[in-house]
Amino acid sequence: WLRPGMTTMIIAHVTFQLPFVALVVYSRFVGLDASLFDAAKDLYASPWKRAVHFIIPAIKPALVAGFFLAFTLSFDDFVISFFTSGPESATLPIYIWGAIRRGISPEINAIGALMIFAVMIAALLSLAFTLRSRRREGVL
Repeated sequence: WLRPGMTTMIIAHVTFQLPFVALVVYSRFVGLDASLFDAAKDLYASPWKRAVHFIIPAIKPALVAGFFLAFTLSFDDFVISFFTSGPESATLPIYIWGAIRRGISPEINAIGALMIFAVMIAALLSLAFTLRSRRREGVL
């Protein structure tokens, strides 16, 4: 029931990236003030409301950072993808590797340029969101 393919690739990538995400989220939990949990409990917030209105917003930056860290590491992890993929499933790194074996073509150069452009756009968006939030808080 577990033939090599997209399912095995997802299981392998999640298994390998889970410790990184857990470490980032755990470090955020450790930095939270324990009295805030007690205050929410003292105000008769149900466990669901505490999670939705306090815990998730408090750890949201860690969740976003964990997502981007896991995505970046997973995208870069060619070996896991190569050994767990089947013949019908090919990720971008596997496609690039197969194309490079036949010789570097303009298509591979275009994919590389698009990847660099996407990273630049993501970095600029992150900078814009950070500056906007700091302006809103009155820091800048």
